[in-house]
Amino acid sequence: MATLKILRCKNCTAPLPAGTTTCPKCHAVNLVQSEVNPLQLPSNLTNDYIEFFKQQTEANPKDTNALFGMGLVYMGLKNYELAQRNFKLAVDQSPLDADVYYYFALSLFEGHNPMHLKNTITTRIEEWLHTATNRQAKRKYLILQMILRQGAFVANGLQVKGEQPVELFERICTMVPEADEIKELEEHIQITDRQTLDWLEQIKNGAYKPVAKRQMDVNESCLGLGMNTFLVADSVSMRDEYFMFSDNGDFEGGISALEAISKREEFFDFQYPPCEPELEKKPFYPLWRMIKVAIGYFFLWIVALVVVDVVPVGLNHIKIEKVDKQTKADVQAFFENHVVIACEPAEEGQNESLGWYREPAEDLNTVLKYEGIERSWMGLAGVGLLILPIILFVIHWLVIIGTTAKKRREIAERNNDKKAWFNIATFRHKDRSTKYEYMEFCRHYLSPQSPCLSTSYDPVSLALKENNIDEKDMRGKILFVNYFEDEDMDGDPTTNPLITLRHIYYVIAIPQRDKLVMLKNRWDTMTDTIESCDSESVFYRNILSLNVSGDEIEIDLVGGTSTGIVLPSTKESIFSYQDSDPSNAMTYSATRTSDPHVFVKALETLIASH
Repeated sequence: MATLKILRCKNCTAPLPAGTTTCPKCHAVNLVQSEVNPLQLPSNLTNDYIEFFKQQTEANPKDTNALFGMGLVYMGLKNYELAQRNFKLAVDQSPLDADVYYYFALSLFEGHNPMHLKNTITTRIEEWLHTATNRQAKRKYLILQMILRQGAFVANGLQVKGEQPVELFERICTMVPEADEIKELEEHIQITDRQTLDWLEQIKNGAYKPVAKRQMDVNESCLGLGMNTFLVADSVSMRDEYFMFSDNGDFEGGISALEAISKREEFFDFQYPPCEPELEKKPFYPLWRMIKVAIGYFFLWIVALVVVDVVPVGLNHIKIEKVDKQTKADVQAFFENHVVIACEPAEEGQNESLGWYREPAEDLNTVLKYEGIERSWMGLAGVGLLILPIILFVIHWLVIIGTTAKKRREIAERNNDKKAWFNIATFRHKDRSTKYEYMEFCRHYLSPQSPCLSTSYDPVSLALKENNIDEKDMRGKILFVNYFEDEDMDGDPTTNPLITLRHIYYVIAIPQRDKLVMLKNRWDTMTDTIESCDSESVFYRNILSLNVSGDEIEIDLVGGTSTGIVLPSTKESIFSYQDSDPSNAMTYSATRTSDPHVFVKALETLIASH
């Protein structure tokens, strides 16, 4: 349900701008913060909200909430053109808000039937929905995606790239429902496809019928020794029990995403869970050192005090021994030439008191002594000498505190970087493609007819292109064999995906007019490069015999020499061509085969003609 938090009048429910204390419409003061669904506003409030959002956007053209709200209001009025205009502006200001992408996609239907949408509109809706699900895979997003793919593609007999509608339905059944999620869709989309209607009815009622499991393809059940080894070794190799590939948050389709080399690198980099980072300990503030510094400067201050008291550097005193006119004048002169800061009472038992004395006492018999700082450069020097240890102490403490705080910040930053990388690596590990998906990607990558990849050339087509061979002119069968290597550098068997899934060895044997050309390649699946390419040509007139023996096609040549083609016997093919089932477009070929017996039989026919 589309909701916006808006300040409203409790009395007339009119929208109010922030900071308002009184409703301008009914003059009520009982205001309330509430959530509003602009898609379902009553007709008497529609104009109020349009005017309200207009005022908000005029005051701030970048107000995403107002732009989004305006789009929803217009969408509720089925004015899809204005709705799309406001959604587009909202997206420009807030590109991370998944809801804006979703409602933009919904508005693009314009109340039409998905079966009758133009291809350009279907593509746009797919793009906006894809962005929304990448931001946040909400249940209503997936429902809309299911409706689109079932109505616009499956119902029209078109191929779906990515998750199938039935897969989306199965995911939806496991998620928590949202209020009015189906109602919103039904109001803005005309749905006539029976399968879609059945699924929506199940979603609304919460009574889900299990989807029948599909039969596994023969090739899927025999994906090679390496495939089976990994599926046993990794308990999470498959995303679900149907061997389906689903979106895992940041791409469409577990297989098609691996077309990006960055995704393949991520598969290898984050195959194993990251190690918990070892964090550095922050140093404590050196309290004992700070105490020693304080004690040191305290003694320094005592020394300065003694120096000032002993050496005449501006700190003087006057003793009052006899009170007469001369003494009074002396005291008055002392006050004029000094800043008097202490007084010692004549009364026994009373200590010297500190203060700022502006005038001598009326009765000098009550005073024994005055002390003061001379009003001269000597006096300033004396004060400076007393203050200097204190200033140095404060500076020293600040340096200690600042240096320690800097070290703590630097360590905290390094620890935060380590924790951030660990969190990213953990997420990447959990979000990585599975081993099964990676193997299936390689299988699809080797096929010229993959339904979920957009590769320009498969290895066989590329080899034919580079050798300027037109496949239409071929008389024999092209042989294509391939397999993952499941041995480490020492030749020992291994199930480490970092080794075994990285390279695929394949051989292409091309029967030309008068010779057989054999290309032996090593494909780096991660970087999508051919690391080695060995070629060998044998003229038909030099071939004495052909024989399929164990894991090799033996070719005996004139002169007692021989050559051969290694076959994946213990290492079953990742991808195999066949000519028995034309309905399986991905593996069917009339000119290519992975069956050594079919290849040899066709080659013998060619040799016999020479």
